[in-house]
Amino acid sequence: MRRLNRNLKISIYVFFRGGLVKVYILTDLEGISYVVREEQTSPSSREYEEACLLLTREVNAAVEGALEGGATEILVNDLHGARGGFNLIPEELHEHARYVTGGPRTCRMAGIDESFNLAFMIGYHAMAGTQRAVLDHTMSTRVIVDAYINDRRVGEIGIDASILGYFNVPIVLVTGCRMAVEEAKSLLGNIESVVVKEGLSRNFAICLPPVKSRKLIREAAKRATQKVGEFKPFKVNPPITVRVKYSHPNYADVQARIPRVEREDPRTIVVRGEDLLDVMRILGWY
Repeated sequence: MRRLNRNLKISIYVFFRGGLVKVYILTDLEGISYVVREEQTSPSSREYEEACLLLTREVNAAVEGALEGGATEILVNDLHGARGGFNLIPEELHEHARYVTGGPRTCRMAGIDESFNLAFMIGYHAMAGTQRAVLDHTMSTRVIVDAYINDRRVGEIGIDASILGYFNVPIVLVTGCRMAVEEAKSLLGNIESVVVKEGLSRNFAICLPPVKSRKLIREAAKRATQKVGEFKPFKVNPPITVRVKYSHPNYADVQARIPRVEREDPRTIVVRGEDLLDVMRILGWY
């Protein structure tokens, strides 16, 4: 049986190596090495430009590793909301990838479809309310307290993994602070990961030097891409129920005006449906 499993893995690897291996890379800013303060994530601060450079170079490391692992096509989606989704530095970008950038967006997860074989999350952060997580939040720093998909508490890792899972695309690599990586592994299993910083509190961390983080990301991206076919997508089975608890009733007031949004209590709304993307569209998460 062990020989059979090993031969199957080899056959899958050879199959993908002989054809197209498409990688979808999602990026955020809060989980990048040496990014620990709110000021670094906002265009109003001079520190933001340096943080964008750190982000771009970690993304480049992931692209380089994916190419070394056999990727033939790479699409990078800049998902950090600052400056309308324009956080990567164009002149610094790796030439062998394409990039989703800018906004307002008609679709947050632009370009994703079932033709992609795997996905990376570079620079992700833990969900809101996670102790010892760096810059933890869920979609909005001050607006959302909790989010649940089918009664499972999730942050952006879980939300985005569920959307990718809808398209049968598995998350195979997550980078960020230790708590973000632990959150990802508890949800997605034994994926590749890189811990670039250890949170001591929300804005206080022990960080790897960026050059070291990039080296580890490149190596992990290569390993992950070489394992194409071994990972399973994160699937959410219908019926779908998404529950969101806000920090203030005003936010729930606004959302409750949208058709199919139910008001559960002064700060909580619920959206139900049979199709995950339909539910995510109502919330503005897809």
